[in-house]
Amino acid sequence: MTREEIVLKLTPIAQEIFTNNSMKLTDDMSAENVPSWTSLSFMQFLSEIENQFGFKFKMIEILRLQTMGAIIDVIQQHIN
Repeated sequence: MTREEIVLKLTPIAQEIFTNNSMKLTDDMSAENVPSWTSLSFMQFLSEIENQFGFKFKMIEILRLQTMGAIIDVIQQHIN
């Protein structure tokens, strides 16, 4: 699955979890620049990613997920 395909699949998940129907995903998105990105919404987002992509994040990975780009990179590693 390409990075673009992952972004297409992630976008509706992010829009729902972060309550922003017009959200466009960028690699630099983070809790610093997305007001609704809280610790709770972040964990909900990761849980939904696990359900949609069929894998579980490792704790060490979760600790390193500071940006949307990092999340996409880890998804790619798990599914490719």
